[in-house]
Amino acid sequence: MSTIVPLPVLVTVALVAGVVVAWVLSRRDSGWAEVVEAPPGSVLVLDELGTLRDFAERAQVDPALRQDWVDEVFSQLRDTSHWAELWQLLTSHLRPGTPGFWPGLDLRAESQVLAGTDLRGCEVRAAVFREVRFWGGARFDGLVCTGPVGFERSAFTYHASFRGTEFRAGADFAGTTFMANTSFAGVTAGDRVRFDEVRFSGRTDFTGAEFAAGVSFVATGFAGPATFRDARFAAEARFPGTRFSSHADFTGATAGAFHFAGASARTEVRAVRTWPDGVSLEEPQRTGHWAEVREV
Repeated sequence: MSTIVPLPVLVTVALVAGVVVAWVLSRRDSGWAEVVEAPPGSVLVLDELGTLRDFAERAQVDPALRQDWVDEVFSQLRDTSHWAELWQLLTSHLRPGTPGFWPGLDLRAESQVLAGTDLRGCEVRAAVFREVRFWGGARFDGLVCTGPVGFERSAFTYHASFRGTEFRAGADFAGTTFMANTSFAGVTAGDRVRFDEVRFSGRTDFTGAEFAAGVSFVATGFAGPATFRDARFAAEARFPGTRFSSHADFTGATAGAFHFAGASARTEVRAVRTWPDGVSLEEPQRTGHWAEVREV
């Protein structure tokens, strides 16, 4: 048996549907996204990217809004799947030489997850990433930081690259974990840098790094090969309590003074190590155990 829907009801439904569609279309250009699947009562979602672009246009005109805009981007990075678009939007205002470059801004993130971090070629004042978990690759190549930098107790889950990064006011990586390959090749620092109690799990590369002040690797662990070829430490390079589990290469490295008190290396016969002048590994007693790194 068929049911006949009264004509007035059909007309009402059609009118309501038409109003909804028209409203959705009218909102596309005013910060709202397309209709998506959602629980009953939730038909539309706010287009965060559109809102941020509108905010950026206002900040382009009013520099007083720019730091607030950067802080809002990092807030959005906490809870969004649009991280690739957000990084692209952010770096469009952090790269010198581009029309939209905004100088003197601070990057701040604490106790959050950042996916697909990409700050290559950017310039900022401070960069503070405390207790941050970097998910996926993290690229900081060529980043210039004119102010303080902090990555304390953070974790990099995949490859991290700081090739050619400039830490003009120094940097603090104390307690950070690098779970894959890490490159600091060609990095420069104008003030003290700390890598105390850091865990490097993959290959670690400091080739050609230049440090104008003291650098410390207190109680740091290098599980994979560590390369310091041609690194320049203008002041002290301190490695007390550091553990080298694999290859170690200090060929051509120079320092105001090297300190390895309490440092040790695993005595695997396959590990090739080249220590700085005046530093050597004690005669191992048994393969597979640890031997002391001594200053002659």
